[in-house]
Amino acid sequence: MKKEYISLMAGMALLLGNQLAHAQLVIDGATFNNYGSASNRGIYTAVTATAPAAYTASSGAVFNHYETDANSLRVNNSYNANGTGGSTDNFNGPAGVAGVQGISGSVAPNFSTLALKNGAASAFNITNTAGANVFVIASFENGITTTVRANTTNGALRFQAGATYTGGLTDAQHVDGYVSKIGNSTFIFPVGNSSDLRTLRISAPANAAHISVAYAPDLGEAPNTPSPSIKRVYTFGSWDWVAVTPATNDLDVTVSIPNVSGFESTAANLRLVGWDGSQWLDLSGAANATGTVENSTLTGVVPAGAAITQIAIGSTQELATTPDLRPFIIMSNVTFSNTETVRPFTVRVRNMRAGTIASDPITVRIYKPTPTSTIALNGASATEWTITNSGTYYTLTTNSDIAASTPLGNSITANLTIPAATGTGGYGFRAFIPDLSGGEVVADNSNNNLIIQIFKN
Repeated sequence: MKKEYISLMAGMALLLGNQLAHAQLVIDGATFNNYGSASNRGIYTAVTATAPAAYTASSGAVFNHYETDANSLRVNNSYNANGTGGSTDNFNGPAGVAGVQGISGSVAPNFSTLALKNGAASAFNITNTAGANVFVIASFENGITTTVRANTTNGALRFQAGATYTGGLTDAQHVDGYVSKIGNSTFIFPVGNSSDLRTLRISAPANAAHISVAYAPDLGEAPNTPSPSIKRVYTFGSWDWVAVTPATNDLDVTVSIPNVSGFESTAANLRLVGWDGSQWLDLSGAANATGTVENSTLTGVVPAGAAITQIAIGSTQELATTPDLRPFIIMSNVTFSNTETVRPFTVRVRNMRAGTIASDPITVRIYKPTPTSTIALNGASATEWTITNSGTYYTLTTNSDIAASTPLGNSITANLTIPAATGTGGYGFRAFIPDLSGGEVVADNSNNNLIIQIFKN
């Protein structure tokens, strides 16, 4: 099939007022000057490497990109849409419908206003090895915007001095890759990974700093923590921090954290930490986390002159080594009668703390729902557990260990008997793990009690 081009050859200059391209627009050895309105519904728009190929736009010009190829705009020479009076590049989706569009090439395009309108769930991919520049504003109306992480800051979406953006601050709409900010204003980096937004905010630099940030769901550096106040570092999320031009003053940094409750359950123990090439430094200095659940915030300070290359989440507390035991009661039929006085049940004792083992002796109390109720162990529980009638409850003990990796814990199987003479009504049936059972500490005893309701008809 013969390809169609609207091509500007060497020595030609095109001044566009209102132009519509229905084929590939290839700017090759000439200058394309847009001072009005241009649209391309062809396969792609390209500025070739052939000198002096260039695109310029000014005086409020508009370029509507409807290119149907995912590499919609291919820039290998000057693309300056930030002339006097500015201009707008609208990426409106392939042929005007939702779909993937993007920018490729080797020379960063300069946009005044960059509007990504190619579909609320559609990706916009910046694979240009030199990234892309925004001088006034970017409008994120698409899905995920990506840059090539291997290109790091060179391939970033860069916001020049004074540039801002709208949108881009949800799990479904952000930059999966590197975002750079140049200038001396506060800025929130709209970065994340896949469908997880994890912003990072900086205070205003005193100089025209150039900071580049990306978020990844891992820890690029070793989690060793020689900084005295930091005991552990979270390994499932961190921010690359590239100070191309470092700030000359201390920068306040606030991040939106993932759910770290499995790493650290106490917000006061969390600290923002920074990798200086050999160790993780405490950037927070004191407790300030708003929580441990997703989208809580954590703040620290990157000191002027500090060679920080990565920012992460640390804890001032060693990993807990004591178990956390909790009881669960399973009874498929909780209704007794004058003729059905015996019901089987199971008490599962689970160790909820990863990396720990509950060791002997492990003690469980099962409280009688009525004074005349009796409990008898059956199956393997009859030999694994020792049972003693302690009056209002039965005391069960075992020397078996319970590791946290066991999803069902240790199961106690038994029968509960409620005599026929028991009055009708509802009764509480309770399992309780006493203090210090299995090596547990008192601080972990808040979830050691479980009561279910049984009934006598």
